[in-house]
Amino acid sequence: MRIQFGNLLVDIGLINLPSVNLIGRKGKDKFDHWFSDMSQPFNMYSYQSSIIKSIVCVGLYPNVAATNDGIIGSALISNKISISDPSVNGRSFWWDGKREVNVHPSSVSFNLKKPRYPFMVFLEKVETSKIFLRDITIVSPYSILLFGGSISVQHQAGIVTIDGWLKITAPAQIAVLFKELRATLDAVLKELIRKPEISTVVKNEVVQSIVQLLLDEEKSH
Repeated sequence: MRIQFGNLLVDIGLINLPSVNLIGRKGKDKFDHWFSDMSQPFNMYSYQSSIIKSIVCVGLYPNVAATNDGIIGSALISNKISISDPSVNGRSFWWDGKREVNVHPSSVSFNLKKPRYPFMVFLEKVETSKIFLRDITIVSPYSILLFGGSISVQHQAGIVTIDGWLKITAPAQIAVLFKELRATLDAVLKELIRKPEISTVVKNEVVQSIVQLLLDEEKSH
């Protein structure tokens, strides 16, 4: 899958093929060593879990669920969700904005009693005896703020809502800064898509600021 993804990035011009001769390597192994090269700019943050998780958030959103700590009260009421008993067997309840959902028993996070953050993204949702989420990743509030849906700032309450139902508590000025940062990042990415040959995005000041925010958030929790 990594080779497949790397080849897609090559095809759209976001990374360049190596200039060295790779004769002797065949098929999917041809660029395996190159994609694994930690000196390449696309691998700069490959061991930073907070950055990897934020990228997963980008790719999977709006496949998102939250505990009651991450949901505005009106969303719970409108969907007739009770928060009187927030957990069962020590595990958190999760909601996808419409109903209660459950972490699939095969997930490594199934027995997680207290998630680090009240948000998760998921790849697959299946319904059997319950609605289960599979291939999940717990993601941070900063990831949701930066890469989630539309933001609405409730200045007086110090609350940010995302897509009308996710909730993050933050001072109004911080929320506004994140909103402006998102707009700037969107402009950077649009320019990159328009001109992939200028793919120095990892050195871009906006991108570096976002990376630092995510790294700092990881350290503070």
